[in-house]
Amino acid sequence: MNRKHIALSAIITALVCLTAFFVFAGEKNYVEIMAVTGATPLAVKTDVASGVTLEVSGLTKKVYTFDSSALNAFAPVYLRTREVSPSGAFEGTYRYAGIPVLHILEGVAPEKPKTAAFDRPLDMVVTFIAADGKQKHFSYGELTMADDSRPVVLAFHRKELRPSKETKGKAYTWNMHKGNVQGLRLVCPAEPDTSRYLDNVIKIVLRDIPVDGTGLPALKKGIKCSSDTVMTVNDRKMRKLITAGVKPASINGWVRTGHGQGFKGISNAQGFEMRDLLKKNFPGCGADAWFLFVACDGYRAMFSGREIFNTAAGKNMMLITKVDGKPAHGGSSLGPVSDYYVDRETWGLTHIIMIDTIEDLK
Repeated sequence: MNRKHIALSAIITALVCLTAFFVFAGEKNYVEIMAVTGATPLAVKTDVASGVTLEVSGLTKKVYTFDSSALNAFAPVYLRTREVSPSGAFEGTYRYAGIPVLHILEGVAPEKPKTAAFDRPLDMVVTFIAADGKQKHFSYGELTMADDSRPVVLAFHRKELRPSKETKGKAYTWNMHKGNVQGLRLVCPAEPDTSRYLDNVIKIVLRDIPVDGTGLPALKKGIKCSSDTVMTVNDRKMRKLITAGVKPASINGWVRTGHGQGFKGISNAQGFEMRDLLKKNFPGCGADAWFLFVACDGYRAMFSGREIFNTAAGKNMMLITKVDGKPAHGGSSLGPVSDYYVDRETWGLTHIIMIDTIEDLK
């Protein structure tokens, strides 16, 4: 064998070795895992596909553009879903790898105009926009303050979850989606259906929703105030909140930790079920409605009806009247007691405003 053939052989061998290395690296060392478990691994780390990008803009300090390398730098999660359509049809079971939206928003700085009624992002809406123009809406708080157990994610990899013992000669047809995701798929595992799932997300927009401020308290930081009356507002009609006949609610061992000030205490609280309270005061309201809670110092928190009426966290929400056996600070308080942070706890509550719908961005 002459030198030319030897060199060519060496190059081919090197290319084969490199290819093998990248295949194994891309599959995140299947062989090493199998050497320990003896079984083909299912939960294996994967990467965001090359060419995928995500823009975050709106009421932010700048426009943030993430390419696939930047997206791959975020800590991902691995989760399973059982997906049901809004009409109740079964759509399949899947495994996803994705980035919690929280991880992205933590690095994005919201910036409102100086004329905004509230200077924090907890009354903002976050709109996800797909490549085909379709949109889904969330409150900023449900993406950033809620518990981490079933986060909203932007999934970049999907595999069908199929039965371990399929019937021989009979195709399994229950999974609607057969291939991988295209780009980033918005996945909401805490919700009972796929109403807010969205394929090929390319943009996230943070925005304020216009609300008639007539009669609402202005923002006054640091003041001590209280409210002995809560008013409901819808379609410019204002009525006194009704609690008679509303189901009572309570929680023991409520761990209260703030995003800014840390540990606040472990408390017992009593009051009323928020779902029942809203249905009593806004007849016919449901998952498509939105609710803005306003306090006597102008503090605000926005909630989607889907969070309140369609999730376990929403089921636990309360209007708090007593904390550790004493009247709630400042009067009635909004109590999203399943939140990781208590920043949406709105003490001295004065108004609950129902917004019928959130319009898509034009």
